[in-house]
Amino acid sequence: MATASKKPKYQPDAEYDVRLARVVRYGGLKLLPRNACVLTGAALNEIVEREGEDVIDAATSR
Repeated sequence: MATASKKPKYQPDAEYDVRLARVVRYGGLKLLPRNACVLTGAALNEIVEREGEDVIDAATSR
């Protein structure tokens, strides 16, 4: 049985203001939930794939 391909939730080239629900390591950095950060959609999609959707508390397009 073929599995449906998952469509990325975030536009890869867009930038997002992000608040995380917990600590995430990405690209050698430790992203903390107390700090808002700006990430690309590609980075968000990678983080969500690795950590699960519940790791993102809020993400709004810039």
